Amino acid sequence: MVWWEQAGGHGWPMKRGTACPCGWQHSAASPRATQVLQLREHVFWTCTGASAIRRAIQHNLPVSVQLLSRHVWLLKQRCQTVRKEMWYVVCLAALTAMLRARGLMLSTPSRTGVEPAVVGTRAVDLLLAALKDFAACQGGVSSFSDLGQSHPFVCARPNGSLAVLLQLPP
Repeated sequence: MVWWEQAGGHGWPMKRGTACPCGWQHSAASPRATQVLQLREHVFWTCTGASAIRRAIQHNLPVSVQLLSRHVWLLKQRCQTVRKEMWYVVCLAALTAMLRARGLMLSTPSRTGVEPAVVGTRAVDLLLAALKDFAACQGGVSSFSDLGQSHPFVCARPNGSLAVLLQLPP
């Protein structure tokens, strides 16, 4: 369990003096506990892939709603237009996609880094894939069949199955 905490709760400890492939680096002057928190916030909120996912989620919420990290990290429903259980699905899909996007960045052999636009696109693709996987696992008629056809993120088709409606920002 100690390795998990030292890694910021996501399984990837950063060696002192190393930077994220996106260029971010924790404050070297900060205590180790603070660095862990900085890394966690970076991976799950400000890193290139996480930012793209965050923008995609924000784009599907009403304009008056401001998405904050606590809404995603703590699965706190931000607006009434998204059903509570579906918000849980969206948040878990987003966190999973953020983690996988970082894994893709770390596994890229290039020393020059990965193009931010490519990372952002791949991260949103991972979010979309996670939502599609959820919709496919619900079968023909799901407990979410009452979502309606205009529900954000995932909606119900007339036959009761689910379809992903993730609108991407321009």
